[in-house]
Amino acid sequence: MRGPMVVPPPMAHADVEVVDHEMGIRQNKEAISSVHRISGEDSSLEGQDGHLSRTKSTQDDAAGMRRMGKEQQLVRQFRLLSITSFVAIATAAWEIGLFVITPGLVDGGRSGLEFRPIYLSMAEMASMAPIAGAQYHWVSEFAPEGSQRFLSYVTGWTSSIAWQAGNAMGIFLVGSLIQTIILVNVEDYGFPNWHGTLLAILAMCIAFCGVVYGAKALPYWQNAVFAIHIIAYFAYIVPVWVSAPAATHAQVWTEGFENSGGWSSMGLTVLVGQLAGISQQVGIDTAAHMSEEVKDASRAIPKAMITIYLVNFCLIFPAVLTVIYHCPDLEAALGDSTTYPAIYVLRQAMSVPWITVILVVICLLNVASNIVYLAAVTRDLFAFARDKGLPFSKWISTVSPKRHIPVNACILSCGIAVLLSMIYIGSITAFYAITSLSTLSLLQCYSLSIGCVLYRRIRHPGSLPPSHFSLGRWGIPVNAMAVTYALWALFWCAWPQYVLDATTFGESMNYASIIFVSVLIFAMVYFVLKARHEYFGPVTEVEGRKAHFHVK
Repeated sequence: MRGPMVVPPPMAHADVEVVDHEMGIRQNKEAISSVHRISGEDSSLEGQDGHLSRTKSTQDDAAGMRRMGKEQQLVRQFRLLSITSFVAIATAAWEIGLFVITPGLVDGGRSGLEFRPIYLSMAEMASMAPIAGAQYHWVSEFAPEGSQRFLSYVTGWTSSIAWQAGNAMGIFLVGSLIQTIILVNVEDYGFPNWHGTLLAILAMCIAFCGVVYGAKALPYWQNAVFAIHIIAYFAYIVPVWVSAPAATHAQVWTEGFENSGGWSSMGLTVLVGQLAGISQQVGIDTAAHMSEEVKDASRAIPKAMITIYLVNFCLIFPAVLTVIYHCPDLEAALGDSTTYPAIYVLRQAMSVPWITVILVVICLLNVASNIVYLAAVTRDLFAFARDKGLPFSKWISTVSPKRHIPVNACILSCGIAVLLSMIYIGSITAFYAITSLSTLSLLQCYSLSIGCVLYRRIRHPGSLPPSHFSLGRWGIPVNAMAVTYALWALFWCAWPQYVLDATTFGESMNYASIIFVSVLIFAMVYFVLKARHEYFGPVTEVEGRKAHFHVK
């Protein structure tokens, strides 16, 4: 039953004024709040635009870093052309390739050298997650959540081992080339080991200055060096094809197998001799480690990697053919006083002054290679330290506010290379074992990171991040082939060049696998003592994934 409707009495005039006054105050407050909110949004947008301008990032770059939970600390000075030149110079395909083919000629001979691609998978992952940490970050993001922490930690350490060892190998090659230039001109030069070490240290100092003091100029001079890289290539191979005596086709393709390593069968010999070809494939992922300094990285990095893989193949294969076709006397080439068959071939084609000119150019190109390679080494170390995977991580991951690069990581990398080069004074075998770690460790990183993306592609295909370079339906077979080949190559990289016996064990043993395991044991000890309280894997900061992890 409804009650009677009550009509309120009319308001007095004074009451109306009070209400109007209170409503005015509320409206003013709302207006002020709205202005502040809009002003704050404008300020935020201005701040974001200012940050993009300062770091030279695109909106896509910023979104990628935000997705991965990382702050943009470095400046994106590289573009597609400059990062392509960077990778070409860092890998120094033919300049280094010509001087590392000796193991392939000893075990397998002329017919045993070959190349295999594994970079399509790497390019796709670099497009999904363009970040300086590269492989260990990809392992963390794509591995099963229960094992990502351990697997990415191990990969971070092996990646650090690989790049530090490769850095030492690069400076040593420069020192060795300078000694070779002296030997070509002075036949009775004794080639003392300590000379090589001092020259390697000099090469490291030059690389340090180029990376730290020439950081802003780094993207600009590379294009000119890339052009010299191509011109010098033809200056090497054309005179050899014109003037040097050549082997027959039968010697190269059917009769050219050599078993100087003393293995039980020619098939086994060829497999052991793969190291020369394998070592020329690794290193193109330098582009991935520079991702945080490349504008529009998710597009530029895959293009640079694939382009330089193809360019390197087109350079290396004819260069190797040039050497093996112009070694009619393989024993004489392997016994050359310089120890480099590539220089033996030059001696058959030109006079000493011209040989000297070509070797000086090759040496200078390797100096440039050391500079850009050190830049990539530094970024790899910086990234892993940023995620607290290393001792003294805070110091290593510090970015110089003046130069906008991780200077401390560069100092540490140079110090490690100098210490490794000193080993050469006492033991050539030990030094080569350490530098061979580069290939062995990188193959571990490749196989595990690609294996993890293959796992996620099969088990959780919808969880893969979007990418501008995608393998699409070919992803599973390409990833599977890449993992298979990487594991195959990893197995053979641990073999010695010669059959071991009681008299040659110390000189012939491949200590790379022993050192590799020893460093991992140290990493595990460090993890138990400290890193387990600090390192949780970069996926714990990834947008859309971090909610699944409970990190304090």
